[in-house]
Amino acid sequence: MRKEVIYSLRMSRELRDALKNAAKDESRTVASLLDKIIKDYLAQKGLLSQLDGVKDQRWFTRKEIYKPATIFVDEKSEPKKLEIVVLNISLGGVLIGYPKNSDISFSPGQVPRFELCMNLSEEKRSVCFNCEASRMTDSGYGVQVAASFIDADPNDLQLLRSYLN
Repeated sequence: MRKEVIYSLRMSRELRDALKNAAKDESRTVASLLDKIIKDYLAQKGLLSQLDGVKDQRWFTRKEIYKPATIFVDEKSEPKKLEIVVLNISLGGVLIGYPKNSDISFSPGQVPRFELCMNLSEEKRSVCFNCEASRMTDSGYGVQVAASFIDADPNDLQLLRSYLN
């Protein structure tokens, strides 16, 4: 959805500070958080139905999946292996999730780079991607981390392209 209208509003310092803290916890800007809050509220009230057919404006089409995967995070002297679930994937990045009660303890705004490895359908070998986290969200029962691929191996990208088509 194109953002073409600016709307200003007044609020108390206390509310502004609470919004800043909430945005920081989700690794978002305050504007992004306000946009999400408004969209969620309007969708809940059934007032956003005209936007149901709006095409996703992302560079790469995402595929919703639910696949186990492994991430490797550098911690001090050696990489730590962590089990996660891939929730969606595209040629540009991935959305992963893990339960709050897991061994993973990333702090919002301080999610490190990590390597993601997973099997794609019938492929015999794993594909691995170096990832840089861009956003972390508390989904209530778990945590979701959105990440972009960096310096992806062309062979792994080709396998992913075949999987996505």
